[in-house]
Amino acid sequence: MLKGVSQKVIEVVHTDNRYFEKAILFLRPNVQGEDRADLNAQAGEYLGQLHYHPQKSARKKCSWMDLVKFTGAALLGAGAACAFFLL
Repeated sequence: MLKGVSQKVIEVVHTDNRYFEKAILFLRPNVQGEDRADLNAQAGEYLGQLHYHPQKSARKKCSWMDLVKFTGAALLGAGAACAFFLL
């Protein structure tokens, strides 16, 4: 949550990461008066330490109980359809 409008930020546009185009870092109030070049160097160093490895979407395996539920629902639906058309 961002409070107030006096927050200072550093926007890093070249992240050298294939997943992220840019990063936005919010400065702490006690370091806002520091040298800009030093802050930019610290931002680059911090982003270099981050390692993002997205998880591959794992397929959910169908358990026996899921198969029994699906088969029961299909049989119940087929029975209801047959009863509707036979009446």
